[in-house]
Amino acid sequence: MRAAGTFVRDLLRGRAGDPDGVDPDVLAGVVRHHRVGPSVDHLLKDAPDAGAVAHLRAATRPALLAQVARQLPLQLDLRLVADALRGSPWAVVKGPAVAATVHAGAPREFHDLDVLVSPAAFGDALRALEARGARAMDPDWAGIRAARAGEIAVALPHGTFLDLHWHLVNRPARRQRFAVDVDAMLDRTRPATLLGTAAPVLDATDQLHHLALHACLSGAWRLLWSYDLRLASRDADWAELAARTASAGTGLAVAMALSRARQVLDAPVPGRALRTLSGGSPWRIAGRLATTLRPPHASPRPARNGAVVYQCTAASGSASVLALLGETHRRLRRPAAPGDPEDTGGTGIDLRIPADARTGYLEDVAAQGTDRGGRLSAR
Repeated sequence: MRAAGTFVRDLLRGRAGDPDGVDPDVLAGVVRHHRVGPSVDHLLKDAPDAGAVAHLRAATRPALLAQVARQLPLQLDLRLVADALRGSPWAVVKGPAVAATVHAGAPREFHDLDVLVSPAAFGDALRALEARGARAMDPDWAGIRAARAGEIAVALPHGTFLDLHWHLVNRPARRQRFAVDVDAMLDRTRPATLLGTAAPVLDATDQLHHLALHACLSGAWRLLWSYDLRLASRDADWAELAARTASAGTGLAVAMALSRARQVLDAPVPGRALRTLSGGSPWRIAGRLATTLRPPHASPRPARNGAVVYQCTAASGSASVLALLGETHRRLRRPAAPGDPEDTGGTGIDLRIPADARTGYLEDVAAQGTDRGGRLSAR
């Protein structure tokens, strides 16, 4: 694992990887785990010594072909989404938006669509999609409402899974640590062409902000996330990013993810920017230590990659420590089980649902539009 993981790491940070001792079967597992198969295949194809590493493309080519196969139905469904949401404030985030902008069209793995809409327009957006053949995948509206989920899963007519977001942080326990202004982000979107379809995406600074926040709260263990940050950091406006994260209280979380991307993949993030974003918090030391002891490319298990340190990051170091203590207590008390609302977002399936649960959830989301932090108070 370590030889293949180190080879992938070196490729992603722009250095010639040493193919000696790299088992193609092990390499296939590494790129699958970190979802970098198409990206690594592209780097192998264009490597100066492409002939010497050509045999390793047997491990990466299947991921590229699978990505190509996914794109046709996703392309058709993206057209449907763009038609349904025309005239509304919305943006494609992650996936194809990052591939088209951050990766400049180079292959990048993604499996679904993530779309952000204004909380006030969330119900209208869902109804507009359903009018075109989409359907909510989880009928447990009571569970979704109780969990105060920041997104719902929608099945699109051509088979694509859509995560329809009214907020960029799904779980309320994590969402309440910050004050992310979704409507302000949607006011700053820029036009893009994604898989042949015109669609709005977040502006470059908001996109970097979201990529780093998502990576941190997801545990920062997947190399794809750090690779996205490496590429997105090349032309970053660090002063503007600092201003926006300061307003949202997300500076420390963003600094944590960027710091790991810099430590693992040599992301071009200035040390001064990291100090400004984090407010000089010593919590960054925990991240650096976790990365040194358990670098993400050296283990196939996220639990062994210091993920919990990143997941517990809050607006300050002291708040992060408290979140880590609380999470440690929860894990010692009982392991998270499938269907646990804190583990899955509270969307377990139960077909016996009150008829007004869906309406109540959509009304809750619309009503919280005036709450800049998107905290969705329980009712």
